[in-house]
This record gives sequence, structure tokens and C-alpha cells, in this order.
Amino acid sequence: MLKKEYRLKKKYQFNYVYRVGKSCHGGFLLLVFSKSKNANVKIGISVSKKVGNAVQRNRARRLLREAISIFIPKLKINYNLVIVAKQTILNKKLPEVANDLQNVLKKAELFV
Repeated sequence: MLKKEYRLKKKYQFNYVYRVGKSCHGGFLLLVFSKSKNANVKIGISVSKKVGNAVQRNRARRLLREAISIFIPKLKINYNLVIVAKQTILNKKLPEVANDLQNVLKKAELFV
């Protein structure tokens, strides 16, 4: 579980990131990010109904939450991130998802 201080919660926060943010694609996920005025990085996770049934979507959410928690201390502050799962995430294990997320974060230049 992400700590409360690192979460995007409201719909308007997600909409802001989608509207003004930039995106980077990975094999299993899409990262949309934008600058913010927050002192911390804020992260939201989105999984569409296209990914699968409720069990599969929840598993994808859990995988993404665990993968991003590894990298939170290394991320730049003052950013909002939205991670969107792709359908290809369904049969993957945590190391593969974490590796893909790391590559996408490097591509987006979000590491300190």
C-alpha cells in the first residue's frame, strides 16, 4: 500500500495529469507525468476494464503498487505520476514489471 502522502486520489488530479502531462510507454504500462507544486511525488494507478475481470485488474494494481514502492525514494519531487496498466501485464511477475517501470522512469528522466 502506498502511503497517503504519495497518493493521487481525486478525479481532478488524474484529469490534470492527463491534460498537461507527458507520457512514456513501456511493455506493460504507460506512464503519464507532470510537474506539480507538491513537496512529494504523488502517484496514481489506473487499470482499465479492457485489462480483464476484477481479479486480474486488482492483481495488476497490486503489482504496480509494489513495483513503484521500490523506486519512490529515488524519484524527483514535485511530480505527479499516473501509471496505466496495459493488457500485457496480466501474466507477468513482479521483477519483470519492476524492470519495465524502471526503464520507463529512466526514459522520462524522473530519477534523482
